Amino acid sequence: PRTSRKRIEIKRGNKVRDACFSKRHTTIFNKANELAILCGVMVAAVFISPNANGGIFSFGYPSVSSVANRFLAGHAPNSTSASSSTQGGRVCELEHEERELKEQLQASLNQNKLLQEAIAARDGGRTMHLLQCDCDELGPKDLVAVLQS
Repeated sequence: PRTSRKRIEIKRGNKVRDACFSKRHTTIFNKANELAILCGVMVAAVFISPNANGGIFSFGYPSVSSVANRFLAGHAPNSTSASSSTQGGRVCELEHEERELKEQLQASLNQNKLLQEAIAARDGGRTMHLLQCDCDELGPKDLVAVLQS
């Protein structure tokens, strides 16, 4: 009284494959990223989309080219390569610090621009006020200021 299982024929469907790929490739990249971070390994994943356009999707830690170069050269792991995860972490720290410094620089440049505009408006406003006044109403200091500007 054992029932036999029916053999299911596997059929390829391009639409199904495209949908499956487009839904799943980011998940694979996320898993590769987690693996690289948690285990301190070098990871590279390259996919060519099954659709007609054949788009290429890649992920690499620290980069696809560095992992591919090491793989193609056939280098055995050495002490400097083994510490690549700590170097990668240091690179991330430095990139974060660079972003913060760029933001601080941009904020300082914006503040400098606002201060320059305020100074120009203040000086220009006083000069315009003096030029619009009647010369008979101006005192000696004001006349000297008009002549100097």
